[in-house]
Amino acid sequence: MAPADPVNPTEKKIKNLEQNLNDLRQGLTLVADYYRELQRVSKKQDAAEAVDQILAKPLLDDDIEFEGIWRFHEDILIADPGAHVPFPAMYDAFVQYCQESGRSVVDQEAFEFVFLHIESPAPVPDRGEWIGYRLRSESP
Repeated sequence: MAPADPVNPTEKKIKNLEQNLNDLRQGLTLVADYYRELQRVSKKQDAAEAVDQILAKPLLDDDIEFEGIWRFHEDILIADPGAHVPFPAMYDAFVQYCQESGRSVVDQEAFEFVFLHIESPAPVPDRGEWIGYRLRSESP
């Protein structure tokens, strides 16, 4: 019996090389797809970080400012309808409280704006004084 068509060794090498080339093309396609996906995700992440910096950070900063003023209100002030505290003295007490508690200090205008909107009871500004609160260190 005669052997079946003998496969030429050169043809076998060519087929193996073609198969390897096909595998490399598929691998290259996968790498290219992965790279494009990585770029897309990176752009989305950059956009999300930009939104955080533009929108979220100022809101967080506002919350931190409000929290400091609210803590000052809770820790240092006593509601007293007959009490009067001059604007500068109230702000100085706030600055001292922030320095002692490690909170960030806001400027006087921002402090007064936020403080004016505190409730239970609401402070009343009158001729350079806050009416309705006294400092905890003051006697009644």
